[in-house]
Amino acid sequence: MSNSPERRQRWERRDLLPGPSVLQWSSWALWGGCAAVVGGAGAIICGLTVVARTQTLDPVTLAFMMTFLVGCIVLFFCVRMMERKEKQELAAGYTTSKQGHYEMERRHSPTGIIVRKAGQPALTRDQEAAANALVRDFLSSRAQGR
Repeated sequence: MSNSPERRQRWERRDLLPGPSVLQWSSWALWGGCAAVVGGAGAIICGLTVVARTQTLDPVTLAFMMTFLVGCIVLFFCVRMMERKEKQELAAGYTTSKQGHYEMERRHSPTGIIVRKAGQPALTRDQEAAANALVRDFLSSRAQGR
């Protein structure tokens, strides 16, 4: 029933700009931020315990410091790319971001299915679940060659 013709007719799909979307860049930025927090916390803890006692930089502390540095670089880069992509998406008349820009239609990344029309308020939890079900149906029908 989930792949019934009535349900498939509700799919409205449009092309997306090439490359990662705002939503993808933001999720990568989140991972970079998490790495920076873990690396920073680990470096501080190791610095206060191991380095303070031995007065030498051990490999574990160095690894945490490098994790912090790499996480910060990834976070900074992804946020810059996210801002850049957001401007491109808005210029193209849509967004993939879940928050804000309600004057633009929101498309699912990476399928391009329209999950919210322009001018509509943010999706409720139930509406978001229904949109995700549409995307799953679309992907399963595409995998089955329908």
